[in-house]
Amino acid sequence: MNITDSDRYLEAMAAFSFFNKVLLDAPEKEYMEGFRDSVGLLDEWPFPESAESKTGLELLKNYLKNYTESELQPLKDNFNKLFIGPGHLFAPPWESVYKEQDRTIFGEATLKVRNRYRKFGLEIHNLHKEPDDHMAYECAYLNFLCATAAADETAEDVRKEIAEFIKDHPASWVDEFTEKMIENSATDFYKGVAYLLKGSLNEAFAVFS
Repeated sequence: MNITDSDRYLEAMAAFSFFNKVLLDAPEKEYMEGFRDSVGLLDEWPFPESAESKTGLELLKNYLKNYTESELQPLKDNFNKLFIGPGHLFAPPWESVYKEQDRTIFGEATLKVRNRYRKFGLEIHNLHKEPDDHMAYECAYLNFLCATAAADETAEDVRKEIAEFIKDHPASWVDEFTEKMIENSATDFYKGVAYLLKGSLNEAFAVFS
């Protein structure tokens, strides 16, 4: 398939939408049960070739096949431990933390990401309250770009932005971020998400470059 075909962008949209959801929102009963019941959809994952993606898909499939409602609270606890708190975050989800010398949020990286969004008339809902460079928001931006490219394959500036944004932003800190997720996850769900995120970003960059 030609990588400029709209189907390729639509497939990528689904992947980035998934990462936006699971990295931003605590797991909910209905979502996890629906994911378990549709686990076969992971067989159609658009970026399945890398070693990291294969590991992530296997972890997620095995976790979901055995998932019961009793796993929901441990999963929520795992999410909070990694991304929310209280207290020390084991996998801070903001780019600035990994790029600023003092490892704080709302740094130069945040402003650079904000300006990339603004190029296409976008801004996050909680502007100035939540850092723009949350991995979930960066994936949401990629989702938007892929949707735009799918609707208009002649939009060369959009197609170019997909690869350049991946390289400049999420791919530039995904290794350290996912390493922290893997080391500190008490569930195979978030370990699987971490491996799959790393593999998918690297594959998406190769596909859309």
